[in-house]
Amino acid sequence: MFDDLRTLVASSLRLHPRVAYQGLCADEKASDAIANALKPIIPFRNPYVGAICILDWDHRLPSKVLALRIFAYYEQDTFAAGQEAFDDRLEEIGNSDLFPEFDVPDFDQLAADEAYEIELGIDGKLGRSRLTSAWRRNVDGGDGSKVIDIVRGSDEFKEVVAASTDRPAHLGDLEAVSWTPPCESEHYDWTLDVWYLQAFDGRVGTGTSFLVDPDKGDVVAVRDFSVRTG
Repeated sequence: MFDDLRTLVASSLRLHPRVAYQGLCADEKASDAIANALKPIIPFRNPYVGAICILDWDHRLPSKVLALRIFAYYEQDTFAAGQEAFDDRLEEIGNSDLFPEFDVPDFDQLAADEAYEIELGIDGKLGRSRLTSAWRRNVDGGDGSKVIDIVRGSDEFKEVVAASTDRPAHLGDLEAVSWTPPCESEHYDWTLDVWYLQAFDGRVGTGTSFLVDPDKGDVVAVRDFSVRTG
């Protein structure tokens, strides 16, 4: 069992064949340096039994930016399925990797219990981290009600409401929209993102996001958001 995926990045990082072809991150200490630069990647309610960590390519030669993909698993059977999917994709890449000018697949969208994508520059600098698992937006009613009540009672929300006296009523109430991992929020634990829409022109909505630690009962961050529809 693992409680932080950085351990597996350091010990078992795999390279896309086109990344290896370019000699990128070939130094044996490269995986340690990448792991040490990462923010904590801790499990959502279930410990990890394993992960597949891949330094993926950007479909350009020479590459400009790479993607560190981490596919994490809670159960041995899902881990085995992930390994099989990786092997199948690797075989697909090998079958099409005839000449450098030919495009080949990457490792995006392998099945996993948690999936992450972290930008990595050719210079080794890390960029944005994202949880790409679609389930992050599946917030059950109990969790959603709990964090909405926390936001509603907070000083931060009262200040936003006081400054939004002309907000149209049809924009609705607070909404719990997604789970946010520590590698995105830089909070030490998972949080729920609660949105308060303040303007919508038919295409773009803007408002205030409240990140809530449901276990501690606190608003840990307040930030602006914008979202485009259609």
